[in-house]
Amino acid sequence: MNKVTSQRKKTQRANSELSFKSQEDVDSYNYLRLGYKSPMEGFGEDFFVSLLKAQYHLELELERMKEQLVVDCPDFNAIIGFRLFNRTTRNVQPTEAARRLDALLSENAEQLATLLAELSSEQERPTGRLRLNVPMSFGELFLRKPIAEYALAYPDVVVDVDFEDRRVHLIEEGFDLVVRIGVLEDSGLIATRVGDCPLYLCASPQFVERHGGITDPGQIPSLPAIIYSNSDGPPSWSCQDRSGQVHSHPLRPVFYANSAGMMLEACRNGIGLAVLPSFSCQHDIDNGNILRLFPQMTTAPERGIYAIYPDRRYLPLKVRTFIELLQGALG
Repeated sequence: MNKVTSQRKKTQRANSELSFKSQEDVDSYNYLRLGYKSPMEGFGEDFFVSLLKAQYHLELELERMKEQLVVDCPDFNAIIGFRLFNRTTRNVQPTEAARRLDALLSENAEQLATLLAELSSEQERPTGRLRLNVPMSFGELFLRKPIAEYALAYPDVVVDVDFEDRRVHLIEEGFDLVVRIGVLEDSGLIATRVGDCPLYLCASPQFVERHGGITDPGQIPSLPAIIYSNSDGPPSWSCQDRSGQVHSHPLRPVFYANSAGMMLEACRNGIGLAVLPSFSCQHDIDNGNILRLFPQMTTAPERGIYAIYPDRRYLPLKVRTFIELLQGALG
Protein backbone atom coordinates (compact mmCIF):
# COMPACT_ATOMS: atom_id res chain seq x y z
CA MET A 1 0.00 0.00 0.00
CA ASN A 2 1.55 3.29 -1.07
CA LYS A 3 1.64 6.41 1.09
CA VAL A 4 -1.19 8.23 -0.72
CA THR A 5 -3.52 5.21 -0.45
CA SER A 6 -2.75 4.91 3.26
CA GLN A 7 -3.50 8.62 3.76
CA ARG A 8 -6.80 8.30 1.92
CA LYS A 9 -7.88 5.36 4.10
CA LYS A 10 -7.12 7.41 7.22
CA THR A 11 -9.07 10.28 5.73
CA GLN A 12 -12.10 8.05 5.13
CA ARG A 13 -12.04 6.96 8.78
CA ALA A 14 -11.71 10.64 9.86
CA ASN A 15 -14.67 11.64 7.68
CA SER A 16 -16.87 9.12 9.46
CA GLU A 17 -16.11 10.85 12.78
CA LEU A 18 -16.60 14.43 11.58
CA SER A 19 -19.86 16.09 10.65
CA PHE A 20 -19.61 18.34 7.61
CA LYS A 21 -22.50 20.28 6.15
CA SER A 22 -21.85 19.31 2.53
CA GLN A 23 -19.86 17.02 0.28
CA GLU A 24 -17.95 20.12 -0.81
CA ASP A 25 -16.67 20.58 2.75
CA VAL A 26 -15.59 16.92 2.85
CA ASP A 27 -13.69 17.36 -0.42
CA SER A 28 -11.91 20.43 0.97
CA TYR A 29 -11.09 18.58 4.18
CA ASN A 30 -9.56 15.74 2.16
CA TYR A 31 -7.62 18.26 0.14
CA LEU A 32 -5.99 19.67 3.28
CA ARG A 33 -5.30 16.21 4.73
CA LEU A 34 -3.40 15.04 1.67
CA GLY A 35 -1.14 18.09 1.89
CA TYR A 36 -1.40 19.47 -1.65
CA LYS A 37 0.79 22.48 -2.18
CA SER A 38 -1.48 24.95 -4.00
CA PRO A 39 -5.12 24.90 -2.80
CA MET A 40 -6.01 27.81 -5.07
CA GLU A 41 -4.72 26.37 -8.35
CA GLY A 42 -7.42 25.16 -10.71
CA PHE A 43 -10.35 25.89 -8.40
CA GLY A 44 -12.93 28.62 -8.34
CA GLU A 45 -14.12 30.99 -5.65
CA ASP A 46 -16.68 28.54 -4.27
CA PHE A 47 -13.95 26.01 -3.59
CA PHE A 48 -11.87 28.65 -1.77
CA VAL A 49 -14.83 29.47 0.50
CA SER A 50 -15.31 25.78 1.21
CA LEU A 51 -11.60 25.34 1.83
CA LEU A 52 -11.70 28.00 4.53
CA LYS A 53 -14.67 26.20 6.10
CA ALA A 54 -12.78 22.94 6.12
CA GLN A 55 -9.65 24.48 7.67
CA TYR A 56 -11.67 26.14 10.43
CA HIS A 57 -13.82 23.08 11.16
CA LEU A 58 -10.92 20.65 10.95
CA GLU A 59 -8.73 22.53 13.46
CA LEU A 60 -11.43 22.81 16.11
CA GLU A 61 -12.06 19.06 15.94
CA LEU A 62 -8.48 18.33 17.10
CA GLU A 63 -9.43 18.76 20.75
CA ARG A 64 -12.02 15.98 20.78
CA MET A 65 -10.31 13.44 18.52
CA LYS A 66 -8.28 10.66 20.14
CA GLU A 67 -5.42 10.93 17.67
CA GLN A 68 -4.13 13.73 15.48
CA LEU A 69 -5.74 13.11 12.12
CA VAL A 70 -4.90 16.45 10.58
CA VAL A 71 -1.69 18.35 10.01
CA ASP A 72 -1.49 21.94 8.84
CA CYS A 73 -1.31 22.64 5.16
CA PRO A 74 2.08 24.43 5.34
CA ASP A 75 1.26 26.96 2.63
CA PHE A 76 -2.29 27.79 3.69
CA ASN A 77 -1.58 30.75 5.99
CA ALA A 78 0.92 32.14 3.50
CA ILE A 79 -1.63 31.92 0.69
CA ILE A 80 -4.35 33.86 2.49
CA GLY A 81 -1.89 36.32 4.10
CA PHE A 82 -2.90 35.98 7.75
CA ARG A 83 -3.06 33.34 10.48
CA LEU A 84 -6.25 31.43 11.34
CA PHE A 85 -5.20 29.50 14.46
CA ASN A 86 -2.82 29.78 17.42
CA ARG A 87 -1.50 26.61 18.99
CA THR A 88 0.15 25.41 22.14
CA THR A 89 0.84 21.78 23.00
CA ARG A 90 -2.38 21.90 25.07
CA ASN A 91 -4.76 23.93 23.00
CA VAL A 92 -5.85 25.25 19.61
CA GLN A 93 -7.63 28.59 19.50
CA PRO A 94 -8.99 30.48 16.48
CA THR A 95 -7.55 33.95 15.94
CA GLU A 96 -9.72 37.05 15.72
CA ALA A 97 -9.42 36.76 11.92
CA ALA A 98 -10.78 33.18 12.02
CA ARG A 99 -13.74 34.16 14.17
CA ARG A 100 -14.64 36.98 11.81
CA LEU A 101 -14.35 34.64 8.84
CA ASP A 102 -16.53 32.07 10.53
CA ALA A 103 -19.25 34.67 11.05
CA LEU A 104 -19.42 35.26 7.30
CA LEU A 105 -18.67 31.80 5.87
CA SER A 106 -22.37 31.09 5.52
CA GLU A 107 -22.89 34.31 3.55
CA ASN A 108 -22.19 34.89 -0.12
CA ALA A 109 -18.78 35.09 -1.73
CA GLU A 110 -18.98 38.87 -2.19
CA GLN A 111 -19.17 39.45 1.58
CA LEU A 112 -16.32 37.01 2.13
CA ALA A 113 -14.17 38.73 -0.48
CA THR A 114 -14.77 42.07 1.27
CA LEU A 115 -13.70 40.64 4.62
CA LEU A 116 -10.61 38.97 3.15
CA ALA A 117 -9.58 42.29 1.64
CA GLU A 118 -10.05 43.96 5.03
CA LEU A 119 -8.00 41.31 6.84
CA SER A 120 -5.24 41.53 4.26
CA SER A 121 -5.17 45.32 4.66
CA GLU A 122 -4.23 44.78 8.31
CA GLN A 123 -0.76 44.02 6.96
CA GLU A 124 -0.66 47.62 5.65
CA ARG A 125 -2.29 49.47 8.56
CA PRO A 126 -3.07 48.24 12.08
CA THR A 127 -6.76 47.49 12.71
CA GLY A 128 -8.90 45.33 15.00
CA ARG A 129 -8.74 44.72 18.75
CA LEU A 130 -5.34 44.56 20.49
CA ARG A 131 -5.61 42.61 23.76
CA LEU A 132 -2.68 43.26 26.11
CA ASN A 133 -1.71 41.96 29.53
CA VAL A 134 1.00 43.88 31.42
CA PRO A 135 2.48 43.78 34.96
CA MET A 136 0.61 45.91 37.47
CA SER A 137 3.37 48.01 39.07
CA PHE A 138 5.62 48.27 36.02
CA GLY A 139 2.67 48.92 33.75
CA GLU A 140 1.29 51.69 35.95
CA LEU A 141 4.68 53.40 36.11
CA PHE A 142 6.06 52.95 32.61
CA LEU A 143 3.48 51.59 30.17
CA ARG A 144 0.51 53.92 30.61
CA LYS A 145 2.04 56.61 28.42
CA PRO A 146 3.29 54.31 25.58
CA ILE A 147 -0.08 52.51 25.46
CA ALA A 148 -1.96 55.82 25.28
CA GLU A 149 0.42 57.04 22.55
CA TYR A 150 -0.19 53.86 20.58
CA ALA A 151 -3.96 54.28 20.79
CA LEU A 152 -3.61 57.86 19.56
CA ALA A 153 -1.29 56.90 16.69
CA TYR A 154 -3.50 54.01 15.48
CA PRO A 155 -7.15 55.00 15.88
CA ASP A 156 -8.38 51.95 13.92
CA VAL A 157 -7.08 49.68 16.71
CA VAL A 158 -9.27 49.05 19.77
CA VAL A 159 -6.84 48.71 22.69
CA ASP A 160 -7.92 46.38 25.51
CA VAL A 161 -5.34 46.20 28.32
CA ASP A 162 -5.32 44.25 31.60
CA PHE A 163 -2.93 45.24 34.41
CA GLU A 164 -2.10 42.22 36.58
CA ASP A 165 0.82 40.08 37.73
CA ARG A 166 -0.70 36.60 37.64
CA ARG A 167 0.48 33.97 35.18
CA VAL A 168 -1.79 34.03 32.14
CA HIS A 169 -2.35 31.49 29.36
CA LEU A 170 -1.81 33.81 26.43
CA ILE A 171 -3.55 31.78 23.72
CA GLU A 172 -6.29 30.21 25.83
CA GLU A 173 -7.28 33.60 27.28
CA GLY A 174 -7.16 35.36 23.92
CA PHE A 175 -4.36 37.87 24.49
CA ASP A 176 -2.41 39.17 21.49
CA LEU A 177 0.61 40.12 23.59
CA VAL A 178 1.78 39.84 27.19
CA VAL A 179 4.53 41.94 28.76
CA ARG A 180 6.49 40.19 31.50
CA ILE A 181 9.66 40.83 33.51
CA GLY A 182 12.07 38.12 34.58
CA VAL A 183 13.97 35.16 33.20
CA LEU A 184 12.39 33.88 30.00
CA GLU A 185 10.88 30.41 30.31
CA ASP A 186 10.79 27.83 27.52
CA SER A 187 7.04 27.99 26.90
CA GLY A 188 6.86 27.43 23.15
CA LEU A 189 5.79 31.06 22.70
CA ILE A 190 7.80 33.78 20.99
CA ALA A 191 9.39 36.62 22.96
CA THR A 192 11.14 39.85 22.04
CA ARG A 193 13.30 41.55 24.63
CA VAL A 194 12.27 45.20 24.79
CA GLY A 195 14.33 46.35 27.80
CA ASP A 196 16.42 45.45 30.84
CA CYS A 197 15.28 45.20 34.45
CA PRO A 198 18.08 44.60 36.97
CA LEU A 199 17.15 43.61 40.54
CA TYR A 200 18.83 45.11 43.61
CA LEU A 201 19.06 43.85 47.20
CA CYS A 202 17.90 46.81 49.29
CA ALA A 203 17.23 47.88 52.87
CA SER A 204 16.39 51.12 54.64
CA PRO A 205 19.16 53.03 56.49
CA GLN A 206 17.27 52.46 59.77
CA PHE A 207 17.14 48.70 59.13
CA VAL A 208 20.88 48.56 58.41
CA GLU A 209 21.68 50.57 61.54
CA ARG A 210 19.37 48.43 63.67
CA HIS A 211 21.26 45.32 62.63
CA GLY A 212 24.67 46.81 63.30
CA GLY A 213 25.64 47.30 59.66
CA ILE A 214 25.35 44.74 56.86
CA THR A 215 28.78 44.20 55.35
CA ASP A 216 28.99 40.44 54.81
CA PRO A 217 26.68 38.44 52.48
CA GLY A 218 26.87 35.69 55.09
CA GLN A 219 24.54 37.82 57.25
CA ILE A 220 21.70 37.66 54.73
CA PRO A 221 20.07 34.33 55.79
CA SER A 222 19.63 35.54 59.38
CA LEU A 223 17.95 38.84 58.49
CA PRO A 224 14.18 39.34 57.99
CA ALA A 225 13.20 39.66 54.34
CA ILE A 226 10.33 40.95 52.18
CA ILE A 227 9.43 38.39 49.49
CA TYR A 228 7.68 38.70 46.14
CA SER A 229 4.87 36.19 46.52
CA ASN A 230 4.66 35.23 42.82
CA SER A 231 8.21 33.90 42.82
CA ASP A 232 8.88 30.21 42.27
CA GLY A 233 11.00 28.11 44.59
CA PRO A 234 12.44 28.80 48.04
CA PRO A 235 13.12 32.50 48.73
CA SER A 236 16.74 33.40 47.98
CA TRP A 237 18.99 36.03 46.44
CA SER A 238 21.30 34.69 43.72
CA CYS A 239 24.12 37.01 42.75
CA GLN A 240 27.28 37.07 40.68
CA ASP A 241 30.52 38.60 41.90
CA ARG A 242 33.07 40.42 39.76
CA SER A 243 34.99 37.21 39.10
CA GLY A 244 31.88 35.67 37.56
CA GLN A 245 31.15 33.26 40.41
CA VAL A 246 27.48 32.85 41.33
CA HIS A 247 26.36 32.68 44.98
CA SER A 248 22.91 31.90 46.39
CA HIS A 249 21.82 33.27 49.76
CA PRO A 250 18.57 32.02 51.41
CA LEU A 251 16.14 34.68 52.59
CA ARG A 252 14.10 34.55 55.82
CA PRO A 253 10.54 35.70 54.93
CA VAL A 254 8.64 37.96 57.31
CA PHE A 255 6.49 39.75 54.71
CA TYR A 256 5.00 38.66 51.37
CA ALA A 257 3.53 40.87 48.63
CA ASN A 258 2.74 40.48 44.96
CA SER A 259 3.28 44.19 44.27
CA ALA A 260 6.64 45.91 43.76
CA GLY A 261 5.10 49.07 45.20
CA MET A 262 4.07 47.32 48.41
CA MET A 263 7.49 45.69 48.73
CA LEU A 264 9.17 49.08 48.31
CA GLU A 265 6.98 50.65 50.98
CA ALA A 266 7.73 47.79 53.40
CA CYS A 267 11.44 48.18 52.68
CA ARG A 268 11.31 51.96 53.27
CA ASN A 269 9.71 51.28 56.66
CA GLY A 270 12.51 48.96 57.73
CA ILE A 271 10.52 45.70 57.79
CA GLY A 272 13.29 43.76 56.08
CA LEU A 273 15.61 43.25 53.16
CA ALA A 274 13.96 43.25 49.72
CA VAL A 275 15.05 42.25 46.23
CA LEU A 276 13.49 45.06 44.19
CA PRO A 277 13.29 45.80 40.46
CA SER A 278 15.27 48.87 39.49
CA PHE A 279 12.21 50.56 37.99
CA SER A 280 10.54 50.71 41.41
CA CYS A 281 13.50 51.49 43.68
CA GLN A 282 16.06 53.56 41.74
CA HIS A 283 14.47 56.90 42.69
CA ASP A 284 14.52 55.98 46.39
CA ILE A 285 18.13 54.80 46.15
CA ASP A 286 19.13 58.10 44.52
CA ASN A 287 17.32 60.04 47.28
CA GLY A 288 18.82 57.97 50.12
CA ASN A 289 15.46 56.58 51.28
CA ILE A 290 16.80 53.05 50.87
CA LEU A 291 20.28 51.61 50.34
CA ARG A 292 21.47 49.18 47.70
CA LEU A 293 23.38 46.45 49.52
CA PHE A 294 26.46 44.81 48.03
CA PRO A 295 26.52 46.93 44.85
CA GLN A 296 29.59 45.02 43.69
CA MET A 297 27.26 42.04 43.15
CA THR A 298 24.71 41.69 40.34
CA THR A 299 21.54 39.66 40.69
CA ALA A 300 21.77 36.49 38.60
CA PRO A 301 20.48 35.53 36.16
CA GLU A 302 19.80 38.87 34.49
CA ARG A 303 16.16 39.91 34.17
CA GLY A 304 14.70 41.36 31.01
CA ILE A 305 11.43 42.98 29.92
CA TYR A 306 9.78 40.79 27.28
CA ALA A 307 6.92 41.14 24.83
CA ILE A 308 5.49 37.61 24.48
CA TYR A 309 3.19 36.54 21.65
CA PRO A 310 2.03 33.33 19.94
CA ASP A 311 3.79 33.26 16.58
CA ARG A 312 6.44 35.15 14.61
CA ARG A 313 5.57 34.10 11.05
CA TYR A 314 2.10 35.65 10.83
CA LEU A 315 2.44 38.44 13.37
CA PRO A 316 -0.42 40.94 12.90
CA LEU A 317 0.69 44.46 12.14
CA LYS A 318 -1.15 45.74 15.23
CA VAL A 319 1.15 43.57 17.39
CA ARG A 320 4.34 44.31 15.45
CA THR A 321 3.82 48.08 15.67
CA PHE A 322 3.14 47.85 19.41
CA ILE A 323 6.38 45.90 19.95
CA GLU A 324 8.30 48.53 18.00
CA LEU A 325 6.76 51.24 20.18
CA LEU A 326 7.79 49.38 23.35
CA GLN A 327 11.35 48.99 22.08
CA GLY A 328 11.54 52.73 21.47
CA ALA A 329 10.05 53.57 24.89
CA LEU A 330 11.99 51.06 27.01
CA GLY A 331 15.13 50.24 25.03
